[in-house]
Amino acid sequence: MQVSKWVRSSVIVAGTAAAVAAASIGTYGYILGFDDPKLPAAQATSTRPSTTTSRPVVTSTTKTTPTTLPTTTTTHPEMQNPANATMPEIPRNGLGQYASGPVVAAYEARLKSMRFDPGALDGRFDRNMRYAVETVQKIYGLPRTGRIDAATRVAISEFKYPTPLVPNGEADRVEIDLDRQILIVWTKWEIVLMTTTSTGNGEHFCGGDQGCQYAVTPTGRYTMTRNIKGWRTSKLGKLWNPYYFNGGIAVHGLESVPVYPASHGCARIPMDIATYFATLVHKGEPVYVMGTQAPRGSRTTPRTNPRATTTTTAPTTTTAPPATTASTKPPATTTTKAPTTTVAPTTVPQPTTTT
Repeated sequence: MQVSKWVRSSVIVAGTAAAVAAASIGTYGYILGFDDPKLPAAQATSTRPSTTTSRPVVTSTTKTTPTTLPTTTTTHPEMQNPANATMPEIPRNGLGQYASGPVVAAYEARLKSMRFDPGALDGRFDRNMRYAVETVQKIYGLPRTGRIDAATRVAISEFKYPTPLVPNGEADRVEIDLDRQILIVWTKWEIVLMTTTSTGNGEHFCGGDQGCQYAVTPTGRYTMTRNIKGWRTSKLGKLWNPYYFNGGIAVHGLESVPVYPASHGCARIPMDIATYFATLVHKGEPVYVMGTQAPRGSRTTPRTNPRATTTTTAPTTTTAPPATTASTKPPATTTTKAPTTTVAPTTVPQPTTTT
């Protein structure tokens, strides 16, 4: 009987201990977050990944910087203006073609340093020097006399480069200014040449490849296409070293480059400059023609050979001398001499010299 009581007591004690242990394990499992079929699954996992929701927010504000990149493409080196120079005094009536001496040499050197082409630095005021002076006068809006007067002397002494026609243009380009009648060559954003030019005069003419048309130089952006070395003879005349940029329109040399529009549409430049112009540019180089085209139909009557007519007045001065001998001799002997003095075909320009 005593043994059975002891067994019963042991069973009761063991059962009680097991119950206490189970309760303890459940309590610890709840505290530590162990899975419990009595607990909802969401309740056990709701507190774990709270730190992962803040990560993607950081990346949403880091891709706004590319909007500032294009602004850097508009900057390029600015060309430095030449320093002011004290140029020699000039005669009261100015300094012009056929003058010579050290004063002329000083102005030649100054113009050469400023990217004009006055020709050889030989102290002689020749035609190339006159072209360079005319270009300065065109840039500053001075009278286009080709002589260095007081105002032109100041312009040369304090020269500043003109504002580009295309401020954000390519590093290598050619600019043709129809208003000022100048041509500028840019290389690596630097001016390498400024020269006078003469573009289309707007008058009506016939005889070209396209029949009757108006002599205009169209504005716009073009590119250099082909260069022909030496003389090229066209239906409208001869062109020296033409470099074409718009169909049959070219930059080319000619003996006559007046200070006003006078061509059929091409851009005339001095002969000596046209000799090396092709070495300053290249095929595909942009050409910008800017400004105001000459009014179409500038002449009242269409002419097949647009040309200045002022040279036709020169032969009229040869008819006066025979009039003094008529009072002492019979009229029949004096009337036969006057008509022979009016023939002067050499004063008429050759047809092949106009473009």
